[in-house]
Amino acid sequence: MGLIGLVRRFADLKGDERGYYLRRFVDLQLHARPGFSQFGEDASVAAFLRNVGRACHFYLDIGANHPVRHSNTWLFYRDGASGLVVEANPMLARRLRRRRPRDTVVNVGVLPEGSGTMELQIMDFDGLSTMSPEWGERVASTGMARAQRRVTVPVIGINDLLRQHVSSKPVDFASIDIEGLDFDVLSAWDFDAFRPFLLCAETTEANAAEYRREERVYGLMKSRGYEPLFETFANTIFIDRR
Repeated sequence: MGLIGLVRRFADLKGDERGYYLRRFVDLQLHARPGFSQFGEDASVAAFLRNVGRACHFYLDIGANHPVRHSNTWLFYRDGASGLVVEANPMLARRLRRRRPRDTVVNVGVLPEGSGTMELQIMDFDGLSTMSPEWGERVASTGMARAQRRVTVPVIGINDLLRQHVSSKPVDFASIDIEGLDFDVLSAWDFDAFRPFLLCAETTEANAAEYRREERVYGLMKSRGYEPLFETFANTIFIDRR
């Protein structure tokens, strides 16, 4: 199809469809990619939701990190959605509040259960910051990152967090990335009470020496009524099949 044909098709689109494709075009021109996630998770989720006639109105982002860069939820925020954004690093939480005022930003670390405070290791690659001493040692031993400093942060159990800030809201998309604690938190998650339609979880362990899938996560999510929808280099998007 030629340029004139494309322009005519674009002109025939309804207003919301025209806006959707215009934003995708701008993303491709400015960022050379259709989204903001590290491995394309957000663009794939957006395309899937569109194909099944569903929008992302409310999301949950646990371990959000940067407001935009490598974010699994910024695309949806930029397109009008909002949600609960959880980040343990106080500096990043402040950035999230400034850049994403519609979101509820909670500056806590997330555990399977309990409350209080814990030490957060802030790594020189902040996407690998962790509250797990074992994870911190593993990351340092592989040369992927090393701790720059340590801060004490408040912590909360996953279901207490969800009861306080999600309650009965339907969650269209959830993303969890809390280095070293993902499986334990997912294991404690009350999926009978809080069931995201789609959930993105890290299912890969990769370093200079190896690349392997974390099979425990697949088995856990299957037992909760979810199945894999698609995979990227690091993550798997699971869909609720109950």
